[in-house]
Order: sequence, then structure tokens, then C-alpha cells
Amino acid sequence: MPSGNNNALAARLRTARGEVFVKGLPRAHPQFRAQQWETDLGVHVAPIGPRLLWQVEAGGWSLLGFEYITGRQACYAPDSPDLLLLAQTLTELAVRPLPAVALEPVEWRWAEHVDDPADLERFAGATLVHTDLNPANVLITQERSWLVDWAWAGRGAVWLDAALAVIWLLTSDLHTPASAEAWAARMPAWQQAPAYSLDVFAAANAAKWSAIAEKEEWAHGLCHAARLWAEHRIR
Repeated sequence: MPSGNNNALAARLRTARGEVFVKGLPRAHPQFRAQQWETDLGVHVAPIGPRLLWQVEAGGWSLLGFEYITGRQACYAPDSPDLLLLAQTLTELAVRPLPAVALEPVEWRWAEHVDDPADLERFAGATLVHTDLNPANVLITQERSWLVDWAWAGRGAVWLDAALAVIWLLTSDLHTPASAEAWAARMPAWQQAPAYSLDVFAAANAAKWSAIAEKEEWAHGLCHAARLWAEHRIR
């Protein structure tokens, strides 16, 4: 495959039974634990995400085979019809019951970036959340959008994915914080978010991405977007 992150191998296989997307890591890879979470979710994410077909452990490697989705990466521009499809998929995800697997609580990811540790509980919840809504992880077909790469999924507040998507929309430089929030407001999950929780979450993400951007050049766009949203929330 021509693009992708965090995998030592990503390939499309053409087989007698159809096409399969394969991703894999050596078991010693530092991201192996995240891939194992994706393995555990397996068939539970379908049909929001591609179904896991098989797992192979051999030669020190772990390989996952998924149903192959013929689609394109999402466009997050303000006039893109992809945004309606994404909102529909996130709405579907928000009402799904938690799968019967061990899901990591995601609120700890912002533990270093809140002033009051008690505020972390605002990000906690009992909803399966994807958390990595990079447009490369959203595939668009004629019928719907699909969420791929569930390595960073966990359980959290019902509104968490909608809020994280706001930051990704702002990386396009075509949205304003107000227009990104107006898009998010289409989703019932967003309506369940207390205003103060969104304020705290925006500030925590601004701090988080600022810290990452100090070390990683690729994070500068997300840092800028998160700061824009945080500034908007405190006005």
C-alpha cells in the first residue's frame, strides 16, 4: 500500500476468495500492543469498520487480514459530502453497545494536560470510541463512510469522537471553529456534551498537541488546529 502509519507491513492481497487487506508488525515492535487491541475488537467493529477475517502469528510477526474496502480517503473541506457520511457513521458508532472485550479507558491520554485531575472524569464514559479520525482513516464509498485502523480505540464519553473530529476539520484551514462545531452539532452525541466539558477538552488537546509539536514536526497542523478550537471555546 502506498501510504499508512504505524505498521511495518500493509498490503492488498488478491486471493481466490477475493481481496484482503493485510497489516502487520513484528511482535517486538513498540506499537504491537495497539495492534493487539485492534485484534481483540476484530469482528465487533463491522459494519462501521472492515471485518477482521483472520490473524496469523509466524516468524515473530503478527499479521491481520481484513475485508478489503474499495474506497477513497475522506475530504474534510466544508462543502464536502463526505462530512455528512462521517457524521452518520459516528452517530451509528455512538449508539452501539460496548463489545464484550477489554477496552482501555481513553481519558488517561490527557492526564498530563488538565489543570484539575478531576476533569479527566469528564472524558470518561461507556461508549466505544475510535479516537483517530485522521481523514486517512475514513474511507468513502458510494454508500457510506468506513472507519479503519482501530488500534487506538477504547471506551470514553459518547461525544469524544465528535469533538476530536472538530480538531481534524480545523486542520484543513478551510473551516472555522464555529463551522466545525456546527457540523458536529448534527450529531446527537455532541448535544450530550456539557459546554464546560468541551471547554476543558479543547484546552487539554491544545496543551497535548503543543507538547507533541515541540518534538514532532508532523504535529504542527494539529497543534494549530487544537489551539484555534481552544481559543474559540474560551471566548
